[in-house]
Amino acid sequence: MLAGFVVAAAAVQAAEKAPVGREVRYAPAAPWVIAPPASSATPTPPGAPLRIIYSDQQVRVSAKGQEEYQASRLKLLTPEALPAGNVGITWSPASEEVVVHRLSILRDGQTIDVLANQKFAIIQRENNLEQSMLDGDLTATLQASGLQIGDEIEFAMTKVHRETNLAERPQGFMQFPMIGMRGAYRFRFVEPKGSNVSLRATADVPQPTTRDLEAETERLYTLSDPASVTIPDGAPIRYAVSRLVQFSAYPDWAAVSHAFATPFARAAAVSPTSPIKAEAARIAATTTDPARRVEAALQLVQDRIRYVYVGLDGGNYRPVDVDETWKRRFGDCKAKTVLLIALLREMGIAAEPVLVASKGGDGIDQRLPTPALFDHVVVRATVNGAPVWLDGTRNGDRALAGLEPPRSRWALALRAAGGTLESIAPTPLRYPTKIEVVEIDASAGFDKPGKYRIQQTMRGDEIFSVRAQLAGVAAADADKMLQAYWRQQYSFVEATGTTWRFDEDNRLLVLGLEGEGKVDWDGDTTEGRTHYMYGGGFNPPPEMKRPKDQAQDAPYANEYPAFTCYATIVKVPPARKGFRWSFSSKPMDRSLGGTAYWRISSFDGQVARMVKSRRVDVPEISATEALAVNAAIAGFDNNKSYVWETSTKGGSVQADGVSTFGSFDDFAGAAPPCQSQVRPTSTNGAAR
Repeated sequence: MLAGFVVAAAAVQAAEKAPVGREVRYAPAAPWVIAPPASSATPTPPGAPLRIIYSDQQVRVSAKGQEEYQASRLKLLTPEALPAGNVGITWSPASEEVVVHRLSILRDGQTIDVLANQKFAIIQRENNLEQSMLDGDLTATLQASGLQIGDEIEFAMTKVHRETNLAERPQGFMQFPMIGMRGAYRFRFVEPKGSNVSLRATADVPQPTTRDLEAETERLYTLSDPASVTIPDGAPIRYAVSRLVQFSAYPDWAAVSHAFATPFARAAAVSPTSPIKAEAARIAATTTDPARRVEAALQLVQDRIRYVYVGLDGGNYRPVDVDETWKRRFGDCKAKTVLLIALLREMGIAAEPVLVASKGGDGIDQRLPTPALFDHVVVRATVNGAPVWLDGTRNGDRALAGLEPPRSRWALALRAAGGTLESIAPTPLRYPTKIEVVEIDASAGFDKPGKYRIQQTMRGDEIFSVRAQLAGVAAADADKMLQAYWRQQYSFVEATGTTWRFDEDNRLLVLGLEGEGKVDWDGDTTEGRTHYMYGGGFNPPPEMKRPKDQAQDAPYANEYPAFTCYATIVKVPPARKGFRWSFSSKPMDRSLGGTAYWRISSFDGQVARMVKSRRVDVPEISATEALAVNAAIAGFDNNKSYVWETSTKGGSVQADGVSTFGSFDDFAGAAPPCQSQVRPTSTNGAAR
């Protein structure tokens, strides 16, 4: 992961040089820093744990880099506020220095200098080691002694970001509080005249005051006693970006693209004696088909280079050279990307690195150009004239046909000539991420246990960790793990056996359960029995409404992407004298609010079959579309599927749909009979 891309005010990371700031320095604030803002006179709400006297952030950009001054003063009113005395600082010693100016306790008109008797203790802590991330950051902590309720605590420090040779430019942001907290807040930005750093604030930030400082220009944003921000309920993530001030020295996205294209091109360069040439030649000798070559190269990078994020010494931006990655046999998304590009280019296949946002990146187009808005890099190759997205950090990708574009709203290709910000069109999932099939043999009778066969077929990156857990233990232990898993979901089924298998070719994990359990029957022997099929109904979509004080025209976010499929097979007991079996399961094939609902079914007098799916096709819908969804909720067909006994005096067996699957095992493959493969048909043959 490009972890450095998501750090607030990340600007200016390290080049290839020795760490410059492994110790906390203690010194007065630099002359460019000004006095803190005046406190607010507004009374503190009753019961508040603390009062913010002021919170101040000042940033100064210069030819040497970037300085970030942070200061605050808090009054502690209740015991819940005392943890404010636990002060922590995290920084990257390869590119940053930390200077602490003061840490004081103010009590009864007197100032107690905490630093006179205490100093910060430095620890090396890899915060994300369990995610295979090595960033080299340092953490310094100090527990202020003697802090009491009623005290005020004041702290001030500066982080100094040093100049680099990675063509990076100043970038960062500051966010005022989103919740209503009494106090004075300020953001001050100082830059040399003619530096061309752009600032952009959200609409709810007051306009700044500008001051001429001879060789520099100052912009001052102030906010006093802010109320809580009102975020529209259910709106996409970009509507939650509020009270934000961003700055960037990148004039456009092409400049960002160009700046980072050079280190990626340098890292992907293959020397005449590089072992990468031999690997590429080996793959090329096996096939002349470009698609098969790409698949083989992707498998090599995914399987033979383990994922480890390395952000040491500026590595959060700079990719490791391809030969070094091959030697290490580990690397992060940058390293895997350059290795994959090197292999493909050696075989004459065009490929380029592309920055994406792993969490979607909604609203990137509304921000100033900066690499900090992206946290991942992938490869876009051209195969037979068509683009193919490749992610070396994933596992088990074996066929290009199964690959999908990144789930990022925006992308930026890294090109020497400069790339533009590109929109990635949302694409619904091709296959369900989860297929659950429940088969119940209740033919032994109403008062007898039913025989259950249950199967879950899963897709997604998480199946590889599940496989590792199951494959890493003895078969008996794997069975215990699976039985515990199934008990959580089907506590009424007494297991007689569990199974699991991994489909490498189709990237599937299939879990199975067999056992006996109670079958739910409503009614009695006189009036007849009814069984409601497991998972046979649909829940209507939730009503989308907002309080009057929220933006009514904001769109609504969907649970995108999502695609699930459920199937139930029930074998009923033989019809009793005077009764026959009937069946109800209305077919459905409709889209509402960007979500597709689908169901088909059949009944042959003895076996009832139902399959349904729900697929979310778009990330969001407009407020107008939401009104249409609300209007349709009352008439939404959420009828359950059920089979019941009825008097033989009635008509023939009724089946509301036609199923195209025959057995439990039809759902164990790569292309199950779910919404994407078949369409329902009504009893009169009309398409639904």
